[in-house]
Amino acid sequence: MKRYSLLVFGAFFLSVQQAYALEWANIQPMQIGPHTYVIEHGPHDEDAKVSHGFHNNPGFVVTDAGVVVIDTGSSYEIGKMILREIASVTSKPITHIFTTHVHGDHWLANQALVEAYPDVRTVAHPELIRLLNAGEDKFWLDVFAKRLGDDFAGTKAVIPNTPAENGEYKIGGITFQVTLFDKAHTATDLMVNVVEEQVLFTGDIINNEHFSFMGHGNFRGAYEAAQKALTMNANHVVVGHGRSGKMELVREFSQFYEDLRSVVGKYRDEGLMDFEMKPKVVAELDKYKDWDAFDRQIGPYISQVVLELESESF
Repeated sequence: MKRYSLLVFGAFFLSVQQAYALEWANIQPMQIGPHTYVIEHGPHDEDAKVSHGFHNNPGFVVTDAGVVVIDTGSSYEIGKMILREIASVTSKPITHIFTTHVHGDHWLANQALVEAYPDVRTVAHPELIRLLNAGEDKFWLDVFAKRLGDDFAGTKAVIPNTPAENGEYKIGGITFQVTLFDKAHTATDLMVNVVEEQVLFTGDIINNEHFSFMGHGNFRGAYEAAQKALTMNANHVVVGHGRSGKMELVREFSQFYEDLRSVVGKYRDEGLMDFEMKPKVVAELDKYKDWDAFDRQIGPYISQVVLELESESF
């Protein structure tokens, strides 16, 4: 009887696990190069009830040696979804994961991929690895546990194990050109240019009509990183959030960085405080007002740029 009870409980527990597995409507790999795909979320939605925490753009490249993934997501369940989507395209193993920056929605899903492929090389900016190993992994676990609730169940921090270097990674006949940035969206950014595919992964340095949190970054550095991206020979751009597209997305976001710094700088020179200039800045940046999170982010952006300009003046 005891053995029977255990079997029944085990079957019940398995059925609960299977029933809880998250699903996302209309999510499938979109081919954007001969061997390159993006699991594109599209319009940004931070409402966990809608997105279950999935609002970025994981990408993968199928090489002769295996699959190279660029960014994962914010939970174990999202990682399992990424595995399913990759399996719908290829049976090759995952050999590398590149992480574009330290924010948890771009790497907390690593866990599922590493469980499936324990020998995978997880590559990230050296500062990202240092920060997470120093304890910042716990910060991101806490942030997303509170944000996602039950959807975050089972998620553990799997910290990247390989410091990235500026330069080319030759993997399975395809060239991955990695560029590190120490002061852009964060102090931990990298871009991946898949040379033969003419596909550029920008992370959150570039988004499509969406404003991300910039409290760990620097607007001048982000502008300079965007200018660097414009020199790369890419036909398709996978942004951090929002739909991917052409290089015009990089030009648009670069222009925003320039416009923001210029307008804030003008009113700072006139002696206005950040709260005093805000209505004037909003009016002059009217063409961006319909971008996602404009109302929420523009105040912090203005305050941050004022501080950056003051620092630059010394």
